[in-house]
Amino acid sequence: MKTTNLFFWVGILSAGLTASGSCNPNRAIQEYDTDGTMSEADMARPRPYDFALPCVGLACQKPKCGGSNSTTLSGTVFAPNGQDPLYNVLVFVPNGELKPFDDGVACETCEKSVSGTPLTATLTDTKGRFTLKDMPAGANIPVVIQIGRFRRKITIPFVTQCSDNTVMNGDARLPRNSSEGDIPRIAIVTSTYDPTECILNAIGIDANEFTAPSGSGRIHIYHGSGNNISGAPAGNALWGDLPTLKKYQLVALPCSSYPSGADPGVQNLFDYANAGGRLFVTDLSYPVISQGKGDWPSTGNFASPGSFSNPASIDTSFPKGKALSDWLEGFGAATGGSLSLSETFSRVGMIKPPAQRWLYSGGNTQSYTFNTPTSVAEKDQCGRVYYSSFHIGSGRSTTGTFPSACHSKPLTPQERVLEFMLFDLTSCVQSDSVPPVIP
Repeated sequence: MKTTNLFFWVGILSAGLTASGSCNPNRAIQEYDTDGTMSEADMARPRPYDFALPCVGLACQKPKCGGSNSTTLSGTVFAPNGQDPLYNVLVFVPNGELKPFDDGVACETCEKSVSGTPLTATLTDTKGRFTLKDMPAGANIPVVIQIGRFRRKITIPFVTQCSDNTVMNGDARLPRNSSEGDIPRIAIVTSTYDPTECILNAIGIDANEFTAPSGSGRIHIYHGSGNNISGAPAGNALWGDLPTLKKYQLVALPCSSYPSGADPGVQNLFDYANAGGRLFVTDLSYPVISQGKGDWPSTGNFASPGSFSNPASIDTSFPKGKALSDWLEGFGAATGGSLSLSETFSRVGMIKPPAQRWLYSGGNTQSYTFNTPTSVAEKDQCGRVYYSSFHIGSGRSTTGTFPSACHSKPLTPQERVLEFMLFDLTSCVQSDSVPPVIP
């Protein structure tokens, strides 16, 4: 009987070891055979690596390549227009279901913003390039492109094992419309000076995604001093009601589109950002910050703004600042860490922590950000505020009806800054003091 049991257990052990190339049979036998014999008592002791767990889904399609060979996928991620390479975009192969995003503001960590059980993942560099390593091979491999709540899944027709595979240029881009993927819900209060909606359209988001709040588009227009759209309510319908604000992941308040002073909208915007919302504020809308709640007014010196002179310097002392400089240089929009701006104004001087400077001239700050809530530990911050004191869309629009009022022309250097910051604002919030990490 003893011999029979011994052969039974040896057969089971051999089957488990054969099932996985990652198991080391010598290690397993050493664990059991410590005295030179293999008794039934030894064999009865369980070990976590006795039997290989079965692979699941696409993990079963990962080839074992010999030598230095590996299975990779390389490409470039673009904005919705398929032309502008994007920085800090997450690219991954899902090995599970992609879950729908919450359709409103949420205070979520970077980890919680990603679903689908990534099998392999990476981030794009300042040229939009990526390489996914240890890829599954075979036909119809899914790849997800995501930054914040911009998300699109594409299918790679065939991945050849143990070689470098390439995504065709233009295929890996963010969605142009909701039928192609996910677009965050964004609210824009229009400004005649800063036609933010025209720039978003220029980087490739379809015009039919811009609607009144009652429409089905992902980008909702509130009428300020700028372009209008049928059914668009006034800006105070947005900032005057906190539940309405919380329907959006990002709210744009370009020049002269803001509440101030005793307006309850000031408190609402503060509460919105603290709940995980993202605010894009330009030029004369600065009272949102300078007259804001908490310590927002102390993030920048609005009383002594100093003066601006071209060219503006890009603050390259932190990783994303260096990334902005490199990214702009790739378009020819900056040289040696500086760029020329037009229609600039001096609204804020030196900034102080927790704020981060991006563009400046001497003691004058042209753009800066801070994460919210400012009163909590950095790891618990989930909202973000961006401010720039220059006009972002000079000559981009003749105020009228969107989209016909928008002018089609190449993006200017400062519009490129907006493009970079738009995607930075929508991305998950991480510390600016370190390079972005894969969620």
